[in-house]
Amino acid sequence: MTGMSDKGLTQKVLIVGTSHTGAFYMARERIKTGYPGLEVSYFGMPGRVFSAALFEDGILRMADISARQLPWMDRQEIDFAPFSLIIQVGERFTLNHVMRLMAFHDVLEEDERSGRAPMSSAALTAFLTGMVQSRVDHIRGRFGADDRYCILPAPYPLARSTAPGPKHEYGLTALSLRSFADRWMARYEEIISERMQAAGLDVFLQPHETRAGQFMTQDRYARPGTDLTAPEGQVDHRHMNSDYGWQVFCAIAEHRLGLTPEGDALSTQQQMTG
Repeated sequence: MTGMSDKGLTQKVLIVGTSHTGAFYMARERIKTGYPGLEVSYFGMPGRVFSAALFEDGILRMADISARQLPWMDRQEIDFAPFSLIIQVGERFTLNHVMRLMAFHDVLEEDERSGRAPMSSAALTAFLTGMVQSRVDHIRGRFGADDRYCILPAPYPLARSTAPGPKHEYGLTALSLRSFADRWMARYEEIISERMQAAGLDVFLQPHETRAGQFMTQDRYARPGTDLTAPEGQVDHRHMNSDYGWQVFCAIAEHRLGLTPEGDALSTQQQMTG
């Protein structure tokens, strides 16, 4: 199924959340061309500003109008009412704590031993479930269980973040050396899906074709000028480029709306996904 312009219909879509909305905003022209039947709006804030933002009567607004905004943002509030699909970007589901929990314990039922403190698989599952549930409760308590919502977790850090240097992901590096990481990553994501579904919330996990192993994103999605050769303050292993925004939007549009991109944009998407 392709875009809906032939039916004269326009669906309004909102992409809202933390600074990770930037990947989608940078892909806005491709999205506009590839999906002429969609009218997509973008509303993002720095993570702490988004966390502090107020949500009342269906309107999300900055708690402090003097707080720092993203460079491309020109407003302080957005009304959710007009939108038929609301994609919330940037939830991390306590990822840093999860990685450290897995990396710095030996799981009794796993063969690998490192001399670290032992933990049973039942205990690890319980900890993961509790941490994920805390975030699920927060999402539902803040925004409710609106069937228009689709929660998109923040992308995993780039694979290059395991190299020594600025913005080094210490927990991710340690976890990548554990033989059981893949299995427990899968279990963690299963728990996210299970807990979100139980709460009546839709979650769309990071597409596998964008990944580079457990808890990592392929380096081809890095933003220009952010690698280890950049000035330290500009090194960034967590925020993705427009290719990532385009590819993930296409995946969500198919998942939620049954839409694929039209015209030349379809060929671009097929090349990116292989």
